[in-house]
Amino acid sequence: MTNLPRETAPEANDDLPRIPGAWIDETFDLGRVVISLRRPADPDAFLDEPEVLAANHRDDYMPYWCHVWPACYETARALVDHSWSPATRVLEIGAGLALPGLAALAIGLEVTISDYDPAALQLVWFNARRHGCANRLTTLLLDWRQPQNLQYDLIVGCEVIYERRNHSLVLDVLDRMLAPGGEAWISDPGRHTADLFLEDCRTRGYAVRTQVLPRLDRPGSPPGQTNLYRLTRMAPPRSADFAT
Repeated sequence: MTNLPRETAPEANDDLPRIPGAWIDETFDLGRVVISLRRPADPDAFLDEPEVLAANHRDDYMPYWCHVWPACYETARALVDHSWSPATRVLEIGAGLALPGLAALAIGLEVTISDYDPAALQLVWFNARRHGCANRLTTLLLDWRQPQNLQYDLIVGCEVIYERRNHSLVLDVLDRMLAPGGEAWISDPGRHTADLFLEDCRTRGYAVRTQVLPRLDRPGSPPGQTNLYRLTRMAPPRSADFAT
């Protein structure tokens, strides 16, 4: 693969903006690495903010980036435990707080972390700098309705299939941005929409292998398991869908 364009990193700054409910640090032991994640202390405190209400009215926006979703912890641990080529190019989609992406950075991979919310990407830079791995980070402001002409060996998405309307958009991103021979890791904590997503994957020409990840202990995390769906392409993407 050719080198991907790297976005210019924002100027180093040890300060984060004031937010509703303040910031806290949470530590995640991933075995080989430990990630200290700065995150909003009270994600629900954002819901009454005028900017959030206006964005929700305009485009059904919700500040999902504020949460550490249950599947993220297990997915990050699985990434750390897996054996990767040092040349592996990684993209995390719908990253939010980006625990899996930060874990991939921490084990030495080149990682692009994407979200459609600039606030999430600002926080990603902050956390990457704290761990000394911002030199291998690229961020991408990505709207799934407009996949980019960039390709990656591994695409990771945690809890991005909770709504059926998102399935075709996620698969559009994979069709455009997953490199030939690459693999997508899509993880879900067992929501009812997952079976529908698997049907959509097979219709699009993806083979799916399911890996069950036992739930790791974390305060507030529900019992159960994370299902990691590992997708590889069986058929060429529908290039006609991506006329430029």
